[in-house]
Amino acid sequence: MDPALLTVLLFLSIIIVLFFSVPIAFGVGIVSLAFGYFVWGPASIFILGSQVYSGMQNTSLVSLPFFMFMASILVRSGIADDLYSAMYLIIGKVRGGLAIGTIFVCAGIGCMSGVSAVGVITSTKIALPAMLSRNYDEKIALGVIMAGGALGQLFPPSILAIVFSGLSGVSVGKMFAVGLSTGAVMVFFLVAYIVVRCWLDKNLCPAADDSMMGHIEPKERVRIYLRTVPSVLVVFAVLGSLFAGIATPTEAAAIGAAASMIIALILGTIDLKRIFEAAVEAAKQTTMVLWIALNSLLLVSVYSGIGGDEVVRALIDSLGVSPGVVIGVMLATIFVLGFFVDPIGILFLVMPVFLPVLTALDVNMVWIGALVILVLETAYLTPPFGYNIFFLKSVAPPSISLRTIYAAAPAFVLIQLVTVAACFTMPGIVLWIIN
Repeated sequence: MDPALLTVLLFLSIIIVLFFSVPIAFGVGIVSLAFGYFVWGPASIFILGSQVYSGMQNTSLVSLPFFMFMASILVRSGIADDLYSAMYLIIGKVRGGLAIGTIFVCAGIGCMSGVSAVGVITSTKIALPAMLSRNYDEKIALGVIMAGGALGQLFPPSILAIVFSGLSGVSVGKMFAVGLSTGAVMVFFLVAYIVVRCWLDKNLCPAADDSMMGHIEPKERVRIYLRTVPSVLVVFAVLGSLFAGIATPTEAAAIGAAASMIIALILGTIDLKRIFEAAVEAAKQTTMVLWIALNSLLLVSVYSGIGGDEVVRALIDSLGVSPGVVIGVMLATIFVLGFFVDPIGILFLVMPVFLPVLTALDVNMVWIGALVILVLETAYLTPPFGYNIFFLKSVAPPSISLRTIYAAAPAFVLIQLVTVAACFTMPGIVLWIIN
């Protein structure tokens, strides 16, 4: 059968399966196995099995359970909570200070965890009541928490960076490095937005006065500041060991997981029961990712085997479009899928289609990875299935409706897209850190 027709039927079948709410991991796997059997017969079981076995040898995936475990420990131990106490003292009296501080704290939490859930849940519990009690605009308060939490997908140790590295072969270390630069750009635009909005309307995010802050003795201030040391130690354990060349990304993940657990035990903020719960949660999350990875490897094998990558490459060559247009189409596809599909699932669905084409066009894959992760970050805020929307709702006060959270998202999605545009048109602001 014609490879072009097979390619169209393959992806049309996947869309139909997802439309009927079949989990993406199993839906993709079922379709891939069916097409493999149709094309190669019973021999497809051995062909696809060997391909999947080879793909699952990727050692970068070993770091996933460590980072998942570290994130679970941080949620249960309260280590991240102490950052807010210090932030509140430092910047609480500035107009919009709590919102700006939330962004910086979420960036710090992102450097400890690599996922968005920790920042969102911690901010909702601590920062949201503080902002609302000081008459902050509700949409800004909610939007800052969702967008700030998503920074965990940019800053190392980003789970999305690990998965992209496994798919593309790009060094995890380089992806972590550009995560620092793209994360800094995103923080800049988020803070700039808050500052401008507060300058235009002084009632949106009022500054806290002395009566709101309360009197805090100097010794208590010192104690609050010292409580941020564990957070710094966790970040240093992961990023310090990685960028100093002491550890590989996988080893740095193990160091971070061990450091977070040991520090929490020393502080007495966690016990063996909670450690066990954190381990179970990490195992569940890792299993979900690996099932998606395994079944996506089936898709990649079938897609390549039927000549799908050659079909797409020939189509682009016949259209005579520039690499910029190809990248733009890819990013637009990812953005649209982000409304409906899990970000990790999007990576496994989209990248096998575009990676061979982008490789042939000889574009910088580190830059591509940064752009892809930036766009995937919007998926955490876009209704109806943005993860951060539901993380926030799960711990927000009952008075905060889902409709209100939905209404808070668009402005911050727009800021994320502005960041994507800046990094797309000026690659230097992404790549300077590795040049």
